[in-house]
Amino acid sequence: MSLPPMIAAKALGPMPDFVLEQFGARTLGKALAASALTQELIDHKKGYLPEMSFANFVARICQEVGGKNVGLMWAPNLTVRDYGLWGEYVLSAPTLGQALQRAGSIMPLHSSADRTTLRYNGNLACYGYRFGLRQHHVYPEIAYSALGSMLSIFRHYLGRKWTPSAIKCDFPKPRVADDAEITFGCQVSWNTGRLEICFPKVDMATSSGPCPGKPITVYDLHREIAPIAPKSYADVVIAVLRQHLDSQKVSLDRTALALDIGPRTLQRRLLAEGESFRSVVNRAKVDRAKEILATKQFTVQEAAFELGYENPQNFSRAFKNQTGITPSQYSRVKGN
Repeated sequence: MSLPPMIAAKALGPMPDFVLEQFGARTLGKALAASALTQELIDHKKGYLPEMSFANFVARICQEVGGKNVGLMWAPNLTVRDYGLWGEYVLSAPTLGQALQRAGSIMPLHSSADRTTLRYNGNLACYGYRFGLRQHHVYPEIAYSALGSMLSIFRHYLGRKWTPSAIKCDFPKPRVADDAEITFGCQVSWNTGRLEICFPKVDMATSSGPCPGKPITVYDLHREIAPIAPKSYADVVIAVLRQHLDSQKVSLDRTALALDIGPRTLQRRLLAEGESFRSVVNRAKVDRAKEILATKQFTVQEAAFELGYENPQNFSRAFKNQTGITPSQYSRVKGN
């Protein structure tokens, strides 16, 4: 069984704010509900979410606004800077070519399945992006979004008014194709088998000039961002649960919705790994409890309440079952 692709929550970028401003709180609320995302996730964009949730979020927005090309609408506002230290590391590369290579090498810290490619065709270079969930019906809108983010790398080095030589799209030509060419400022080809930005190869050597601020290394990046390739289905579920814990809205149905499967299917997949939904929830809660208690800013009782336990005794029992020690003992040993 292949595992669902995951993506950093920061990939949402300014999309939720754009939806709120352009279409209102009602549309945003429906999109969040349809994709099992939380307002806390939108506010903080921490952790990772299933790419299916990301795609369903975009799909519901498109449904609510009557099928408009929302991907083209927000593409000009997207930038890898929205990805935090990941984007800063990419844009701190000395040249455009090195920035594109950096983005490819650290892509596993952004998505478990998405990948970039770089190929040459005569005097042209073509930089491509492969989304891990291309079979989703809303993929064209996601592809436009990916193009917007990729273009932000080029424009950091080549100027805000720079446009590609051409763009190639790996999906059928839409009814109104001119909108894409107007948005991206170049010729767009369709059904090419690749999603790519094509540009003069000589541009690869373009420098952005001195980089302000502290230098960012790949080691800094690895310290802040953990690799997200899940090793089991339970890992995927825990990543979803971490998002839901913030709002104390943990349930089998919501978790299954985030993964776009039925609750019974979710239970069967966990059972195949010797897990149950309850055991995975307890593990996710204890992992979060360790982070909370290590700060010494919360008492055991406050941590229990934060994680949705009815009383501190139930929390202490669950914590000890997982770790072998009580929350109070853990706080004394690990606290700063």
